[in-house]
Amino acid sequence: MTNIPDPSNHLARALKQLATVTKVISFYPSQHPAVVSSLEKAAVFLKEALTDHETLSISVAEAAFLIDGAVLMEEDLVLAGFASYLSRRDISAVIFQSPVEQESLKGFLEVIALDPGTLRARGGPAKSLSERRLGGVSVSEFDTAAAMRMARTSVTGAGSEDPGASASSWCDRLARFLTGQVDAPPGGQHLIRRVAGDSKAAWDLMESLQKLTASAGPERAARLSAALRRIGEEVASAEPESLPDLAKNLAWALMALDPRGRIDVLGSSIPIPGADLDLAGAIRASIPEEKLGELIVSMVQSEGSLNARLGSVIRKVLIDRGVTDEQKTGVLEAIRTARKLDKPPGDVWESVEDLMKESQDDWISREYKGLLEMVGTGPTPLEEGLRNELMSLPGFVEALTPEGIRRSAWLLFGDLVAIDQEPARQWVALDQIEKRAGDLTPDWFAGCGVVAVTIRGLLASQPAPPSHVREAALKALRAIPAALVRSYRRSFHHLSPDHQSALAGAFEALEEHGIDSLLNGLAEEADWEIRKPFLGLLAARKKTAVPALLRRLADPSWYLVRNILLVLGDIADPSTIPAIAGALKHAEPRVRRDAAAALGKIGGPRAFALLKECLDDAEVCEVVMRSLASIDRRRTVGTFLDMTERVDLFGRGAKRLKEAILTLGSLGGNESVPRLKAILLRGLWLPPSAGDGLRIAAARALERIGTTTALGAVQQGTRLWRGPVRAVCAEIVGQRASTGAAQAPH
Repeated sequence: MTNIPDPSNHLARALKQLATVTKVISFYPSQHPAVVSSLEKAAVFLKEALTDHETLSISVAEAAFLIDGAVLMEEDLVLAGFASYLSRRDISAVIFQSPVEQESLKGFLEVIALDPGTLRARGGPAKSLSERRLGGVSVSEFDTAAAMRMARTSVTGAGSEDPGASASSWCDRLARFLTGQVDAPPGGQHLIRRVAGDSKAAWDLMESLQKLTASAGPERAARLSAALRRIGEEVASAEPESLPDLAKNLAWALMALDPRGRIDVLGSSIPIPGADLDLAGAIRASIPEEKLGELIVSMVQSEGSLNARLGSVIRKVLIDRGVTDEQKTGVLEAIRTARKLDKPPGDVWESVEDLMKESQDDWISREYKGLLEMVGTGPTPLEEGLRNELMSLPGFVEALTPEGIRRSAWLLFGDLVAIDQEPARQWVALDQIEKRAGDLTPDWFAGCGVVAVTIRGLLASQPAPPSHVREAALKALRAIPAALVRSYRRSFHHLSPDHQSALAGAFEALEEHGIDSLLNGLAEEADWEIRKPFLGLLAARKKTAVPALLRRLADPSWYLVRNILLVLGDIADPSTIPAIAGALKHAEPRVRRDAAAALGKIGGPRAFALLKECLDDAEVCEVVMRSLASIDRRRTVGTFLDMTERVDLFGRGAKRLKEAILTLGSLGGNESVPRLKAILLRGLWLPPSAGDGLRIAAARALERIGTTTALGAVQQGTRLWRGPVRAVCAEIVGQRASTGAAQAPH
């Protein structure tokens, strides 16, 4: 070809101005001044170009304009770009007929400003222009049929370089070009782009690729990937906006391949340079829903087993396709229908069904897990001399022995939880923390707190982690305290103060997550010396521990319930009073006593009222009275004074009255002296001996109060007519006198 030499010719200027207007009209509305002025200039240039021509036909090549077969200014990049722009819209020629009105020119540019996919959907550029009834401008479209005929001719003609010259269609020729076996057929770029806009063309091409590669053996996957990559590169360079349509058409046409070919394509990676796209992934994401079950079933039937390769392909499809639970139901139905066939065996289908139920993170976790599980394996054996030298180095034994490696690996997984943002890998790290916690020894105690804080931070993060990650985190937080308790019980008699301190720090970091394990330790451990620290660790959790403690109050182990009541008393949370009240009726007296003691520590009107109701329980009465006094001494004194207000003439109810009298003595205070004195000096009981026990109790109570007024009442008791009472009073007065004399200065 020869170039038109004149760089200033009117046609070149007109086409370059049209290229400029095309850009302007894509950014501004048609009435914008920039559009109007640019159009006016283009119309002037085009009128000048048509001065000597009534009709001017300009052919459009891949990257150039041709006039009568000659390239128009071959080196001009603006013209080359505009020619490519028109070529991507399947325009093979533009025809201008004088006169070209400015409105017609604007209409033409508005049509070609549409993206290729939209233009094809509207029937192509020629149809779109004809519908506008524009005068002076028309186009010819690329003749796909002619290109197909030329492709067939070039294949079947004599001297063809193609050894498989039996092909008889354009798609066969194109398939051979795409796999690198022949040169591009005439109009090859247009034929490739047609695949992005025509699903039937995509199917035909895939059929040709099937025939061409079916016997390629191990090279088949590479050939298919190369062919699809060439298609993707062409569309990306010419019509990047059509890449989604290309992926959709290729996904639909995938069924034209045999099942093994589908596995080759779906299991591959086909990056398209400059498009930031993996075409294979886009194809997987575009598989029609109605074909999903058929596709998976066909691949399983072809392989006959769920091997690693097929499992990986199916997972990739499920992940990239974003298969919903509803869609999975449809696929599972297709699988269950296929199970009725003899091949493959039923257990294979069961494995496929299990795989269908996996999540994306489950799959990634499994892939990642193999690598992570390598961490923490035993060290490679060392030559003895080197080993002895290393053993002498500070920290070697702790860090590089099997025990040290296991601890370091465990801590590493805690670090991974903190720094990795991928849910799947977080899940794996948490899973490893849970499983490796079984190796925990006292030397791990200090690290447990750090790991626990990391996991709790993940649970508190925003946005919240996925449900399966959260579940793995909670399982890890349950495993750590359980291992701590086991290790503590096993090593109790060999623990150092540092270990004890580290254990307390670990449970502080675990917060509520360590409470159940401590309670289980209390229930399982028979040695009180070991159990006792658990009580302190639980009490240190304060109100955080209350829900778990209350849940175990109904435990059949009465000694566990006793321990829980001790902790609840130390925590002293008033909200626990109703639950503790139930333990006041426990069958075991020791439980009832500890419940009363707990209420005494908690205090308050409700606890006081509950304790008063227990005064009739002889086995807990003493604890109840102390608890009442610890809650409200003044009110307790009043309660027992009320109990002593009525003294039965015949000594009935003497036991309870006697306990009340003694309690008043224990409580002390002059406010009780008048009542106790009245009982001591009371003259009439029937029979007279019925009152001796109560009089003596009153004397002992007055003795305990010990004030001058109280002892004065006892002095009066030494003159009572009842001998036993008089003797006790004399004893008290005599002891007091001798004690006072002994304490007096000589």
